Amino acid sequence: MIGKLSSTALEGIQHSSQGMLRNASDIARATTPGDQAKLTEALVGLKQHEHAAKANIKTLETADKLLGSLLDVRA
Repeated sequence: MIGKLSSTALEGIQHSSQGMLRNASDIARATTPGDQAKLTEALVGLKQHEHAAKANIKTLETADKLLGSLLDVRA
């Protein structure tokens, strides 16, 4: 169960990282005034991926603490 939780959190972190890279690339390419809508969308997406990554990191930390607690109980 904890392994599945950790795996899911790591996948989420990876997905968020990939999304942030895509958004950062879109931001870098938005150089003309006509790209304002794309720039805004990319900035919002970047923030969404940041929050998702932070949530997945918290999940990973919780799984680590749970595993430590289980090991303490079994010891």
